[in-house]
Amino acid sequence: MRPAVSLGGILLAAGLALPSAAFCEALAQGETLSATLAGAARVIPLAVPEQSYVTGRFQPGGVEQVLDLIAPDGRLRELARGSDGGQDFHLLMPPAGALRVSGPAGSAFSLRLARVVPPAAQTPPPPTYLSPRIGALAEALAQGGDSRDFWAEVARKGTPLVERDGAGLIVTFLYRGPVRNVRLVGGPSNDHDWLGRLGQSDVWYRSYRVSPDIRLSYRLAPDVPALPGPPRMQRMALLATVGPDPLNPRRWPEDSGSASVYEGPAAPVQPGFPARALPVEEMRFASARLGNTRRVQIFRSTGFTPADPEALLLFVFDGPTAVRDWRLPGALEALVAAGRLPPLAAVFIDPIDAETRSAELPGSPDFSRAMAQELLPFAARHLGMEPDPARTVLAGASFGGIGAARIALDRPDLFGAAIALSGSFWWAPEGRGQQPLVWMAERVLAAPRLPRLVLTAGAYETARGGDAGPAPDDLRETGRQLHAALRGRGADVTFLPHTGGHDGFVWRGELTEALLRLYGR
Repeated sequence: MRPAVSLGGILLAAGLALPSAAFCEALAQGETLSATLAGAARVIPLAVPEQSYVTGRFQPGGVEQVLDLIAPDGRLRELARGSDGGQDFHLLMPPAGALRVSGPAGSAFSLRLARVVPPAAQTPPPPTYLSPRIGALAEALAQGGDSRDFWAEVARKGTPLVERDGAGLIVTFLYRGPVRNVRLVGGPSNDHDWLGRLGQSDVWYRSYRVSPDIRLSYRLAPDVPALPGPPRMQRMALLATVGPDPLNPRRWPEDSGSASVYEGPAAPVQPGFPARALPVEEMRFASARLGNTRRVQIFRSTGFTPADPEALLLFVFDGPTAVRDWRLPGALEALVAAGRLPPLAAVFIDPIDAETRSAELPGSPDFSRAMAQELLPFAARHLGMEPDPARTVLAGASFGGIGAARIALDRPDLFGAAIALSGSFWWAPEGRGQQPLVWMAERVLAAPRLPRLVLTAGAYETARGGDAGPAPDDLRETGRQLHAALRGRGADVTFLPHTGGHDGFVWRGELTEALLRLYGR
C-alpha cells in the first residue's frame, strides 16, 4: 500500500484549497505522474526521505507551466519553467517538501522522479591520486601503516617525487610536518597552489602531469597566515614563511640557495650555464631627465676591444639580479671563450627599487629618452666605443621585457635588437583600461622601422583568476599575439616558448639562447 503524506500545511502555504481528503498519494523514485491541472496549480507530495538528493524530469503540456519546490513555510525555489520541451531538475528534499505545478487550468503535464539518494547513501567517492606512489601510501595508511618507510625513501631519492607517465611525467611536491597548511610557490601552475594533506598523516603533497622538458625553481610556504582581504593580499602572506624545499638538495641561486630547482630529463640546454661568478665594474649613473641616480655594473668579456666592429653592446635591465643570481657575466664569458658569441661589453642597469621599476620600465617616455640620450652615451664614453646600432641589444624580463621591446621600437636607430623574456605585454598606460597587447600592437603598427626581436613566454604564464578588477595578465598569449603582429609587419622576430613559469632560473638560459639566435657564430 502506498505511504500517505499529510499536505494540509503545504497546501495552505501554497494558497491552494485542501482536497476532500487531507491525504494524497505520493510520487516515488522511478514513477511518472501524467495529469491535468484541475485548477491553477497542483501539489504533488514525494515519498522521499528528508535531505535526499532527488533528480527528475518535468514535461509541460504545450503551454507555460512552472515547477516549484515548496515547503510548509511557502515556496522554496523554482525548479523548471517552459511550455514544450522536457527539463531536468535537481533538489535536496526539505522537511515535508513537495512539488507544485502551476499553469492554465486544463493543461496537461508529466513528472518523473528519476533518482533518489537518501542521506545514508550520500557518500563521496574514494579519493583518487595522480601519483601511483602517493596512492600506494594512502592505501598503506588506511590499513594502519605509517609514513616512516615513505620518508626514508624520499630522503634517499630527494624531492620532488618523479614518476613516469607514458611520454610524460608525474611530479609530486612534498612537505613533511604537523603544520596547518603548505603552499607551493613557483610550481608547474599559474598560481601558488595549496598542498593537500594525506589523511591525518605528516605527508603534504601536490601532484602534476608535466612535460619532460620542464624547468623550474620553486619554494614551499608552511603555515601561511590566513588574512582578510583580496586574493593578492592573501598570496603575499606566504612571504612570511616561504623557503626552499628542505628535502631537495638542489638549490638556486648558488650564493643564497633561497629556492629549490627541478629540471626534467629533456629540459633544454642553457647555453653558458652553470656559470661561475665574475667581477664587474661598479659605477654610478645620474640622469638629469629622470632626476635620479642608480648603480650600473659593466662587464667586458675576454677579447673585447672598443674598435672591434664585431663587438656587441648589451644592456640588461634588473642588472643586480642578472649579475648576482643568474651569474650572467660568467655565462657570457664562457660563450665568448668557446667562440659561440663575439666579444662583448654588458651594462647591467639597477632598477633602484620596485616603485621606480614599475614607473619606468613598462611605458615611461622619459625613461626611453634617458636610455637613448643619457645612458647609451654614458656607457659608450666609458667603454671608449662607437656602438653599432645593429649590434646594440636591450634585454629584460617581465617589466624589463616590455621595456626592452618598447625602447627598441622607440629608437631602432640606436638599439637594433631586443630580447623580451616573459614580457608584460598586457600593460597599457593609465586611462587606457585593461587592453592586453593593444598598446604594444599600436606601437608595432606605427613604427616606421622595426628592430630585431626575440620574445619568450612559459607554459605556466597564463591568466590567473580570483583578483578583483581587470583580468590578470596572460604573458603566453600576449607574447604570441605580439609575435604575430610583428610577423605581419615583416619583422625579424623569434618566439621561444618554454615549459616553465615566471622564473629567473629559466630566463637566464633563454637570454643566452636569444643572443645566440641573434649574434651566434
